[in-house]
Amino acid sequence: MKQIKGILFDKDGTLMDFYSSWVLVATQLADRLLEKLEIANCPELKDDLLISIGLHDNKVDPRGFLASGTTQDIYGAFVQKLTKADVSQEKLDGLDVWMTDELYSLTKANRDNLKPTADLPNLLDRLRRHGIKMGIATADDRDSTKFFLDKIGIQGYFDFIGTSDYFEKKPNPSMIQAFCEIANISAGEVAVAGDTVVDLQFAKNGSAGLAIGVLSGVSGTAELRELADLIINSVGDIVMVNGDLIWKKMQN
Repeated sequence: MKQIKGILFDKDGTLMDFYSSWVLVATQLADRLLEKLEIANCPELKDDLLISIGLHDNKVDPRGFLASGTTQDIYGAFVQKLTKADVSQEKLDGLDVWMTDELYSLTKANRDNLKPTADLPNLLDRLRRHGIKMGIATADDRDSTKFFLDKIGIQGYFDFIGTSDYFEKKPNPSMIQAFCEIANISAGEVAVAGDTVVDLQFAKNGSAGLAIGVLSGVSGTAELRELADLIINSVGDIVMVNGDLIWKKMQN
């Protein structure tokens, strides 16, 4: 393994507590969508919409769209269910733009529920003192991502913010390539930290030097172990108590 000089973090489930926000936001999105379509009193269709993106009885499928998909993925899953429910194409027109705006609005409305997975300012400050370049690679949109970073007060730590509305979605490696260009490092010098198989496949597809699975999100060890070089409880464990970086243990 080359010396690690940069880290690309996933956001939801890795930097942000997934369950503190996304389950509620997804449920509210389904409610508002059905209200918009004037079919609000249809609990079975609401359940179908949520199951289509990987949310059932408040449990999140680690491989579902809610866990690792983009806004467009969620839109596509919803439209498929609505079409089967005989919702007219006229009502579906423009729904992709509406959904993007609505998700951002719901993110802001739920600002008090946006919780970090660790003491991020402390972690990022210590990483900076180690000379580590830092970036974000998320399936979320740019506005929602920056809203969370600003709320926690950590946007200034990142050299790169990659979102699915500006780059190909993970596991396409385009965000690793862009981060390397900005940070002036090679892919083999990048660690990727994420809570889903998609994040770890992203690391492998981009020839990242290290794929770190975190257990703070929607996946357990069983899902992550095949692709992870290292599994930790949360990103807070990247810097150990003695101040060393966690991958130093792999080099000893």
